[in-house]
Amino acid sequence: MFMILTMIVLVAALNIISGLTMLVKDKGHDIAILRTMGATRGSILRIFLITGASIGVVGTLAGFLLGMVVCLNIESIRQFVSWLTRTEIFSPELYYLSQLPAEIQVGETVTVLLMALGLSFLATVYPAWRAARLDPVEALRYE
Repeated sequence: MFMILTMIVLVAALNIISGLTMLVKDKGHDIAILRTMGATRGSILRIFLITGASIGVVGTLAGFLLGMVVCLNIESIRQFVSWLTRTEIFSPELYYLSQLPAEIQVGETVTVLLMALGLSFLATVYPAWRAARLDPVEALRYE
């Protein structure tokens, strides 16, 4: 399960990278103006690191909470979907299950949570570095 969740988090990290890269390209003019007004490379780097990290933290916490709610209520969800569709989902005669099992493994959950937070922080480094490296003269030349 850890490998599956790692792949899902990697895709989310790539989305953070692409989103922040597009944000840096889109806000190049504004970054150049901030730099000409006296903002340092470090302050631009911090702005984009905080932006990307907040996206990662909010996404990780939302995924964690949603996963916990689904895991704790999986049998109720199965019964509701069965009632809604008027079919029997996971028939006991076919699957030999009286109820849908779900077990929360604390160690694996914490590992996935820390891995997701770490990857989301790492995903913000490259776009933030690109934003901090932006030359104000080149960014404002063709505006």
